[in-house]
Amino acid sequence: MSRPHPWPSPHGAGESIPAPGASAALTPGGIAPSLSSMHLAIPVTLLYGGLCTLLVTLLGLNVSRLRGTTVGVGATLPAELVRPVRAHGNATEWVPLGLLLLLVLELSGAAGTFALHLLGGSLFLGRVLHAAGLYGRNRLSIAGASLTYLVLLVMSGWAVVARLNGP
Repeated sequence: MSRPHPWPSPHGAGESIPAPGASAALTPGGIAPSLSSMHLAIPVTLLYGGLCTLLVTLLGLNVSRLRGTTVGVGATLPAELVRPVRAHGNATEWVPLGLLLLLVLELSGAAGTFALHLLGGSLFLGRVLHAAGLYGRNRLSIAGASLTYLVLLVMSGWAVVARLNGP
């Protein structure tokens, strides 16, 4: 007994993977397929993963630039470093959760392309607004954090509902 797998197959449509306990199906050449030979189409997650990672990297580089050689790891931060460190740290705390949820929604097919772009774009915008607000000492940080929370709540709720309604 086998079940269809959720990713595109390099060996043609309708290919199935064996059920637990069954032997693995062989390709026409007699070789068992592996994940390394399969192509996963995740263009939306690739786009926003790249953008968010670029943001986190730029924030981190700025912290390193500001630290220079004068502030060691574990040392008390000077006041002028607190906000840049928090902007970077906060992005590293929230971006992975958002990207993971975006990836899960994309791979599962639970959300359409427009919805995925709306969610991914909103996640990225929320992180940019939050960082800009921290650097500028203004309310953009609150708007960015609120947008990030909203996007994560929508994506997590969507994922749970999709699972409860799915196979």
